[in-house]
Amino acid sequence: MPDIKSILLLCSFLCFITGIFSPEVIIRWGIPSVKTRKRVLWTFGMMTLLLVGIRQLTEFASVEDSATNHQGQGVNVETFVFSSPEEEQQKIYKLTSSVQNNQLEIKIVNQQMASDRAVEKAPEGYEFVQLDVNITNKMDEPSTINLADLQLQTETLEFLLPMKDHLPTQKLELLPQESKTVSLVYLQPTKQEQLMFSYLPTSSEEETSEEEEVSVSQIGDIVKAKQAMIQVHEVKREASKKEGYETLLISLSLKNSTDMTVNYYPFHFSLAADGLTQRVKPTIDMSEVKTLGISELVGGGMVSGTLIFEIPQGIQQLRLHYDEPSLFSTQSIEIDLTSTNEEATPLQPEVKLNEQWQASDALNDHHLEVTKVEFVKETKYTKAKDHQQFVIVGVELSNQSTEKQDYTAFDFKLINEQGRLILPNLLLIDNQSELTSGSLEPSESVQGYLLFEDTDLYTTYHLLYSPSHWKSGEGLIKELHPSGE
Repeated sequence: MPDIKSILLLCSFLCFITGIFSPEVIIRWGIPSVKTRKRVLWTFGMMTLLLVGIRQLTEFASVEDSATNHQGQGVNVETFVFSSPEEEQQKIYKLTSSVQNNQLEIKIVNQQMASDRAVEKAPEGYEFVQLDVNITNKMDEPSTINLADLQLQTETLEFLLPMKDHLPTQKLELLPQESKTVSLVYLQPTKQEQLMFSYLPTSSEEETSEEEEVSVSQIGDIVKAKQAMIQVHEVKREASKKEGYETLLISLSLKNSTDMTVNYYPFHFSLAADGLTQRVKPTIDMSEVKTLGISELVGGGMVSGTLIFEIPQGIQQLRLHYDEPSLFSTQSIEIDLTSTNEEATPLQPEVKLNEQWQASDALNDHHLEVTKVEFVKETKYTKAKDHQQFVIVGVELSNQSTEKQDYTAFDFKLINEQGRLILPNLLLIDNQSELTSGSLEPSESVQGYLLFEDTDLYTTYHLLYSPSHWKSGEGLIKELHPSGE
């Protein structure tokens, strides 16, 4: 469950993002002259940074407390020497020799380290650590131990889990007063020189999350979740600028499987592998690679792009995860990136425009007329990227009410052939004729141009005008045709 700090941080971040596009929506107080992006950047930017700092400090303190508590449970600390068969030198680790409480006693009876095992080689910068652990049930009733709870803590307070493929069993059953010895294998960075052995029992909440429904598939399969359909097309490895790492490029398509307009975020994806201690989130890359960004899709709409991950060299058995952001769903998608469906059928969009969007000229006393549509490769100040184009849309907006009406360029969105909604670009056309933000007096009108950027594969677009941010279902929609056609 998210705590109050996480909720406040999320609210502050959403206000920050929304305020950049529409400051008057967020700043509801004061005179119009103070409802500016600068005010939003200062107020919610500082608040977001402050909440991030508080959250990080709290988490760091909780980790230190956890480490301190578990260190206190250890009987003593000894220095163990790990001998490497391939090297003459020996490496020394400090480990707690035992951990115990009123129910269990856990002792390390043997230990060794190696960069290679009989059937596999450790990734560059990593090594295997094997511990033979004796576990005694001190109670007068049977006990079940989850072996994944026996963890190694590094100097950087990172917890290493035993490798699943090397566990003799996931759960160890012990009779009253019974003792058993098991071998646990960990993969840890070679630069670490101190490891703390810890027993961290899984909470009931964590156990429940492990039992969530997981759909497993492979490259080329169309995987269905409640709000999305995903198809991975290709996986590539490239050299990374970061020493000891490589870049993994995963190209995929994501489709909105609902009838509603939904936002999708790249950070709902993560990468898992046998050699990774925790899942890796995608990175943001500003190169020519078409990265999968935040995408708003109409019902049946689809977007394609690339997820970029930085991983240690040599990592194998890669798995892509998509955890659907729903309070009422525990579904998780897992895609095996080591196997491919050779007979895969490409995912196709099925665009369903909202029935509440009106194909007319007026909405809530706002009158809209499209005066010009033009597809260009460059403007006075900028040039489109390769395989991209600018869509310039001229509009005239009139206030037909008896009250003052506010407007902003971000009341408009462009819908491409695959059902993706695109916000206006912040780049300039000529620094004179852009439609920006302002207010219209009764019977007053304003003219200006909107600039959008999209792939040059499409020629058919719709313009969506939705002046109410609180009634996203309401809007005017107009099909666009290049001027002169």
